[in-house]
Amino acid sequence: MSDPEKEKKAIPPYVSYKTFHSFLDRLKIGIPSRIDRSLMGTMSGAAQSQLTGALRFLNLISPNGLPTDILTKLIHSEGVEKQETLKEIVKKSYSFLFGDMLDLKRVTPSHLQESFMKAGATGATNHKCISFFISITKEAGIAISPHIKAKKARSTMPKVKRKVINIKPSINNEVEQPIQTEQIGWQQLLLSKFPSFDPAWSAEVQTKWFEGFNELMKQVKKQSEEE
Repeated sequence: MSDPEKEKKAIPPYVSYKTFHSFLDRLKIGIPSRIDRSLMGTMSGAAQSQLTGALRFLNLISPNGLPTDILTKLIHSEGVEKQETLKEIVKKSYSFLFGDMLDLKRVTPSHLQESFMKAGATGATNHKCISFFISITKEAGIAISPHIKAKKARSTMPKVKRKVINIKPSINNEVEQPIQTEQIGWQQLLLSKFPSFDPAWSAEVQTKWFEGFNELMKQVKKQSEEE
């Protein structure tokens, strides 16, 4: 039966480099006897796991979370000394990238991805591992191929679409004029969730439906005018 913890340790770091760097900076006030999640503030559980995995992979902590000598050296060094210490950490931890089979100064994006894939990083994790690697080599002063660039995260926000909404006459024959609004956010959600009109409803239910629909349109129109 495989050990999940050992499998996690084999994967190169894929935590945000900013998170990793900020955590090390906080240790300058004093290196604790053990590195655990209680030191990781308000990070999500996933970020805590990724950070812990990164520290282990780079041999900055032991499997039990105990600080190593190289972590102490890194925290207390500055300038050229810190860069050299970081370079030593990177070359030992990423030994699979510094052999005779790979020339980092000339490597292609595809070749680098394949190398990380062999190290256990697949899918989206592969790109995150490469992004971390690019950042740490840059700080360590290690030259890598100019063809290798960190990919920017894609925005998950929906594109804004303009749509003209024509309001049908209410039960009181009061006609609202067509309005133009941005089909975004809560407006889109409310419109999609509002029940479709059913002629089979009773007169009382139909009246309430028109009242609710008209009120919704007023809010949409008001929001559109404010924007």
